[in-house]
Order: sequence, then C-alpha cells, then structure tokens
Amino acid sequence: MCDEKPMGVLKIPNLKPDVLRDPPPAIAREPMRGNLELQPLAKQVAANATLMNKFRATIGCEDEARMRDMIDEVRNYARSIDPTLTYAEGASLALLLSNTDDRGTSD
Repeated sequence: MCDEKPMGVLKIPNLKPDVLRDPPPAIAREPMRGNLELQPLAKQVAANATLMNKFRATIGCEDEARMRDMIDEVRNYARSIDPTLTYAEGASLALLLSNTDDRGTSD
C-alpha cells in the first residue's frame, strides 16, 4: 500500500489595498447586429421551406425544450450561411423569422 498524499500548491491572492495591479486587458467585441442588418440573412433562412415549416409548427408550443432546440436548429442553419453569426444574433434571427409570414416579408 502506498501512503503518499497528493501534494499541491495553494495560492492565496493578496487583497491588500497597497498592492497595485494592472487592470485586466479590454476585450474587443463587435457590437451585435440589429434587425436591419440581420434581415438579408433572415430572408435566406426563410427560403429553406422544410426548416420554416418545422419552425412555424413549433412557434407557440408549450414545450420550451422543443422551442429551444428549434431555435438552435435555425441558428446552426444560419451559421452555415454566415459563420460570423453570434449566439445572441441567432436568437434575434429566430425572433425575426417568427414575425415573417409565408411570403418571407415582415408583418
């Protein structure tokens, strides 16, 4: 039997006010695209009849998991068209599509 105990290092940060620290680096982020910028992508997604029929059948259902899966499916399809689409923009895109009628125009 081996009675060796694991060894490690415990690091405790110094929270004294007299210690000066550099601020963390700023994270450069692009602003989220608005509805007008997402509209052309929404039209391309709306052109997929199979996906849109499934999406329309899911809108308004009481099953949150099913709706979440459908939004993910729309988001993933849209990313196949525009790989720069962010997670939040995908949700906005799904909302845009929910306000789009069968002709692909906004209500």
